[in-house]
Amino acid sequence: MAKPLKILIVEDQFVEANHLRLMLKKAGHSIIGMARSVADAKYYIAQQKPELVLLDIFLSGKETGIDLAEVLKDDNIPFIYLSANSNEEVLSKAKLTHPYGFLVKPFREKDLLITIEIAEYHQEHGIESTIRKELLFQKQLKTIVTKNGTWDDRVLTIVTALQSLISFDLVMAIFYINNKLSNRVLGYSRTGLHEYQKIGIEELQNITALKESEINELRNKSKVETEATFYNDQDFIKICDKTPIKKMIANSMNMKSNLMLPVPLSLNENGGLYLSFFSRQSSNYNKNHLRLCERLQEPLIYAIENLISHDKKLDQKNNSATNDDSPRNTKVTGFESIVGKSPILLKLFDHILQVAPADTTVLITGESGTGKESIAHSIQHLSNRKEQPFIKINCSALPPSLIESELFGHEKGAFTGASERRIGKFEQAHNGTLFLDEIGDMPLEMQAKLLRAIQEKEIERVGGNLPIKVNVRIIAATNCNLEKEVADGRFRLDLYYRLNVFPIQLPPLRERKEDIGLLARHFIAVYSAKTGKNVTEIAESALKSLLSYQWPGNIRELENLIERSVLLAKTETIEHIPLPAFDEIKINNNSNEWYFKTIQENEREHIINVLEKCNGRIRGSGGASEILGLPPTTLASRMQKLGIKRSHF
Repeated sequence: MAKPLKILIVEDQFVEANHLRLMLKKAGHSIIGMARSVADAKYYIAQQKPELVLLDIFLSGKETGIDLAEVLKDDNIPFIYLSANSNEEVLSKAKLTHPYGFLVKPFREKDLLITIEIAEYHQEHGIESTIRKELLFQKQLKTIVTKNGTWDDRVLTIVTALQSLISFDLVMAIFYINNKLSNRVLGYSRTGLHEYQKIGIEELQNITALKESEINELRNKSKVETEATFYNDQDFIKICDKTPIKKMIANSMNMKSNLMLPVPLSLNENGGLYLSFFSRQSSNYNKNHLRLCERLQEPLIYAIENLISHDKKLDQKNNSATNDDSPRNTKVTGFESIVGKSPILLKLFDHILQVAPADTTVLITGESGTGKESIAHSIQHLSNRKEQPFIKINCSALPPSLIESELFGHEKGAFTGASERRIGKFEQAHNGTLFLDEIGDMPLEMQAKLLRAIQEKEIERVGGNLPIKVNVRIIAATNCNLEKEVADGRFRLDLYYRLNVFPIQLPPLRERKEDIGLLARHFIAVYSAKTGKNVTEIAESALKSLLSYQWPGNIRELENLIERSVLLAKTETIEHIPLPAFDEIKINNNSNEWYFKTIQENEREHIINVLEKCNGRIRGSGGASEILGLPPTTLASRMQKLGIKRSHF
């Protein structure tokens, strides 16, 4: 039972708002008001700050619930969306505001109360996590200033410690001494998980093809913000037009957003250090970062002033150690099975490092073949349970009649054929991690039993009558859109929010094309060793064909193609990749425009081609499921969703 909360209901339908009010009062919560519009809601918030807002998306007046959500985010007020509309476009816009939950009308009392409980959990643990990370950062700062080392090395240590609080692809340190811009140019570009490339004046010359005098001229023409501020999307483009040095960085290094963190120094009345963080994502920074900057100023001032006291010659070049501009690398285990250094993947690694040490439930989502199981293994390996069991169950590979027995086990004689006691996956994973793969395919009737096991932390074997306590960390994965499954009545809302405590969305391969070359060479090395062939490289033309392909099967499809290419290669270099012979580009007859087929169209065509070659056979050796690398039940489910009927073959 969640603790009593002060709740504001923002709903323009009085009957529904009053129904919510009665359910909430019955559960012990207090209602500070029922608002019909954004303006009404702002009035109530000004009178008494709520601890939670239940927020309808469509309201009376011009402004929507999504508009109010931005205000609530800025005020750090948690909110849950209410809506009868399951339109995917609306859901996508709503998700961008990071709600603490989503309730679909009509509301059930149980769903409402569980969603509020989970929202409260998110709020408390989110704040705890933030405080914990900031305290750890401050502790690291105190250690940094006592260590020996060059100025550059110690600045690098500070900015890498900041990565857990402020994600960035590039950070530039701007020094002002006696109100004058220092000649020192120091920055670091992120090149790997814990790898950073030093960016000095020489590196900027190489990157931009400009002379040192031209770069300094751009720097002198650029005004530095003296207050914490951020720029996303169009605001970033506008500030780049006004600030030549930012425009140079944006154009030459593909940066799309920026956060400024000033660190004024009391030792130099007219001086200071200004940290300028850049990201290749267009909306990477928000108002929470500004509040974070305010909290970080004092510990950073302390650290920088202590560094200066150990290094009086701030404007002089450091010794030869500082001329080492090779990438800095701190080896971190746990990601050995994941190949890539794209910004989107590095940010994913940061999230994994954040959640792995906790016992928080994780939901991994993404298309088939994106590596969800590898991510689950990394979380387990980086957790405090790494020495304990890691048990996997594929929820789509078992018929409904066997799932309960697989999960919870059964007693001897529990049903026909149960000749002995069986220990289920939950008991096998005791003190360890249970990975529920393809959770979206779990039958509806089993979802309630799974929810109870997760909530109560106890199970009963089939045919048994004694509860068995289990200590299990849950990691779930799915390629389904669970929100749509919930809206369509195929997945329980309360289970969705129990699993979705810390969501991790894996990007499809087409969104991280920078990693395709690394992945291709990795698989070449793996399958060359397996087959005993001396294949070591891939031709430029073959690599270009990989980069132009849309990868509906993601990393799994790339791996299969590279394995086939290694087998077919006649020299040390792969000259050609046997990509699927799809007519991937169509002509729109109405407008004569070219456009790519959708992922679903490519997937449907691919499955149909394989089924035709197998004469419609799904199971067994040489069947479609074996060729496609999918369990038969998953393939059957995919065929149903894509409208493919076996009778056609």
